[in-house]
Amino acid sequence: MASSYQPIVPATPAFRPDGTLYSPQFDDVYASAAGTLAETRHVFLQGNGLPGRWGKRGRFTIVETGFGTGLNFLATWQAWREAAPGHARLHFVSVEKHPFARTDLKNIHARFPELGAMSADVLALYPLLLPGFHRLHLEQGRVALSLLFGEAEAMLNQLDAGADAFYLDGFAPARNPQVWSEAVFAELARLAAPGATVATYSVAGAVRQGLAKAGFAMEKRGGFAAKREMLAGRFAGETATVEPRTDKRAVVIGAGLAGSACAQRLVERGWAVEIIERHAAAAQGASGNPAGLVRPIFSLDWNTHSRFTSAAFLYALRHHAALVNAGGTLIQGTGGVLQLARDDSHFGKLQRIVGQFVLPPELVQVMEAQQATELAGAPVAGPGCWFPEAAWVNPESICRANLDAASAGTRCLFQSDAAELRRTGREWEILDDAGGVLASAPVVILADAYLAGKFSQAAGLVLRPVRGQVSLLPERDGMNLRIAVCREGYVTPARDGVHCLGASFNEGMLEEGARVEDHAANLWRLERMLPGFGAGVAPESLDGRVAFRAMSVDRLPVLGELPAEAGLFACLALGSRGMTWAALAAEIVASRIDGDSMPVERDLLAALDVGRFINSQSRNQKSTTNAKTQRTQRTQRESKKEFE
Repeated sequence: MASSYQPIVPATPAFRPDGTLYSPQFDDVYASAAGTLAETRHVFLQGNGLPGRWGKRGRFTIVETGFGTGLNFLATWQAWREAAPGHARLHFVSVEKHPFARTDLKNIHARFPELGAMSADVLALYPLLLPGFHRLHLEQGRVALSLLFGEAEAMLNQLDAGADAFYLDGFAPARNPQVWSEAVFAELARLAAPGATVATYSVAGAVRQGLAKAGFAMEKRGGFAAKREMLAGRFAGETATVEPRTDKRAVVIGAGLAGSACAQRLVERGWAVEIIERHAAAAQGASGNPAGLVRPIFSLDWNTHSRFTSAAFLYALRHHAALVNAGGTLIQGTGGVLQLARDDSHFGKLQRIVGQFVLPPELVQVMEAQQATELAGAPVAGPGCWFPEAAWVNPESICRANLDAASAGTRCLFQSDAAELRRTGREWEILDDAGGVLASAPVVILADAYLAGKFSQAAGLVLRPVRGQVSLLPERDGMNLRIAVCREGYVTPARDGVHCLGASFNEGMLEEGARVEDHAANLWRLERMLPGFGAGVAPESLDGRVAFRAMSVDRLPVLGELPAEAGLFACLALGSRGMTWAALAAEIVASRIDGDSMPVERDLLAALDVGRFINSQSRNQKSTTNAKTQRTQRTQRESKKEFE
């Protein structure tokens, strides 16, 4: 699945003589000169019956058209802090075609010192200006801010959420009609939860009529300051009622990257989680490798792999930072990751990708061979790209940090092998080999890689194990490496006296022991990256580790609720990108379980959904086989275009 990529053009701040923030592009002000925060409280908070409604729901979701300065969010968060009950959660979703750069936003917020601490929290997580969805977690997870960068209609069309209130705060309809179109109003109606309200400063006839046509019952109310009137209303059309889960207990099978992340994302939402793991500790499968890379990929056609991996990379950076802030310890490198081009043609493609998508230097920089050598600290084989925020990380440390962050709401059952799933009433029972019940809960998440296929309910997933062997190269005098480097394989700086080289990719091979030929292949990959770095090393002298990754037919994750198996979810097939994918994959699964707004676009959700492999009643085996064949062919085409 390819998607058009429209680079984000940031807003340019300007101020009128009276100090009012102004948009030269739209020839309009961002807020009333009579008081920005006072206007927000009058129009949007009071206009939507807030804060009075916050105590009636466990989670309250607001959808805004026009993030602008972010002051509507900050004012709402401030009011929520002061008035919401302790169990409440706030999710603020905001669309913006022209977001401010972080520096400009910081300067704007400096004019509102009363919001300083909250502004600092947002700015610390504020994403790079790339199109698509960006989710930020604040207030120890009780507040979420989802920023949707792009055209309002397109972004809202891709949003899967149930909104309790709408803030319509785009520039004036005459200046920016796209935000006030009937198509946008139709999307708001689709997103409306039962009892949803709407408020806006505009009383334009086209706005009032368009909202009414979409199903909103609108009325005029007293406006703010010199503006005599504003509009407020309630959605009067039909809505899909989804009852929230009241029994918040779940069982996660598997304590690797996927399972530990799922547990952490659920516990932060107030769930109680039991983790069943067949080994004596967490991260003993592929998640137990010494190191792996967390980095994005890109393609010239911005295909599904690129979109998800790039979004997952940015989310993973925020997730890992949150784990550290919560007291976790991640074993990871600094200085970024250097990706070397395979040849001149590939280097040309990398340059075109960076230029075509106007990728910011904070994300990626093109490096000539000499620059790359200086950066790496060792002679490299050629030019490439440097990802300043990418890193090598020890995956076991991520798993431990996830479990530590979730410790208040988790119970781990190690050396417990889940052999069978059985539905009993509204709960799932997890049985051991002897038929004994290990645990039970209304929700179960399969996060045990290819082993999930042993359960009859997941037999249609067609997950295949892929053997991967890493080699451990002893550190040698004069052979220094500052940052991780990758090409066909990867090598990390030395940790505890050894470099990690990886990794083989053996499909259809189940041999658990390390093979000399795979050590030789890893050394060959090393020579292709760092000529001479492994000179004189005999493959048979190396230690290593073998693990089995799970991959799907189309090499994308398998996420979501299994069709016809209510309460049974999958977080599987993270393959060789588990380090990058796991956090966002877990957030997708946890959001679906908890009834939250989804963190990625609807078309991405469809591409990742477990239902693409398991037959529903409306699909027969033939159509599924044809679809898998088409996806495999598409994946083969896309893989040739990847930024790797």
